[in-house]
Amino acid sequence: MIHSEVKSLDHKYDIPELLQRLIHWQAEIASHVPDMDTATGYYLGLDLNDNGGYTCSPLDSIYCAGTGMDGIHYSLLTDFGTVPNLDEAPVIRVSPMDIGTCVRIVAANLRDFFSLHFYGHEGLLLIDFETKEDYLEYLRTQEEEASSALQDDPHNMGKWYRQRQWVNQKALEEFAFAPIEDPFSYLQEFRQKRKEEIILKTSDSLGIMPFPDRGDGLQAAPHPWRRKEINPYEQRDEIQAFIQGAECETLLSFIRDYQEQAVNDAQLLKLLCQKLEHYGFHLEAVRLRQCMDL
Repeated sequence: MIHSEVKSLDHKYDIPELLQRLIHWQAEIASHVPDMDTATGYYLGLDLNDNGGYTCSPLDSIYCAGTGMDGIHYSLLTDFGTVPNLDEAPVIRVSPMDIGTCVRIVAANLRDFFSLHFYGHEGLLLIDFETKEDYLEYLRTQEEEASSALQDDPHNMGKWYRQRQWVNQKALEEFAFAPIEDPFSYLQEFRQKRKEEIILKTSDSLGIMPFPDRGDGLQAAPHPWRRKEINPYEQRDEIQAFIQGAECETLLSFIRDYQEQAVNDAQLLKLLCQKLEHYGFHLEAVRLRQCMDL
């Protein structure tokens, strides 16, 4: 379902026009690419209460595209309402099966995300590469596989590859996506820039961005379980006391790590949601309850 507007704290969000257009365009051209599950390669949609539904899906993210493979999905990261509008929200990949690296930023915004995809860099959106050389080798391998498919199996896989190429070209024409020079470096530089801006680190690599109205001089403190196991069975009283008295940013960093560790404790989860409501994060509390099965 697509709603026209949502609210995080007192910040109202409009649905990105680009995403709406892509959803409609995908439906319109579906009959031209019958061998593809979806024309874009993604199951597009946007329900502002939905962060993807997996334990590791960040509570301040909004699902926008799914791959249909191993639960992998892409979401818009609101950074708890500090992003001015969803057109400017970073795009994250959530890979529930990749324990320890479930969440990664893959694009600075939605337009860059689809530019990378339709210019043939969907592998960069799906896989983490250690070096640029690794990524370039991956591209060479993909090109060889596509060439072989077109030659060896022209009526099946070859047909699929031709339809995908047709979609990519049509998308570039319809939406005027500009190519991103040196996509690997683009992504590394954006991740580094964010790393320098966050005020608290978290194990999911996202961190906590500063809140504009909290003042530049505010020093946010890491939570006591930073880089440690969150164990409610052995430390319930300590964890509950922390949650009750935690400052906003410190609490949010704890919740990111709580999700990354997939802590399964209904009592603590209820307390976390109550504290989120206290700080005004209503939609974030809704998403947390849903993805943690409360």
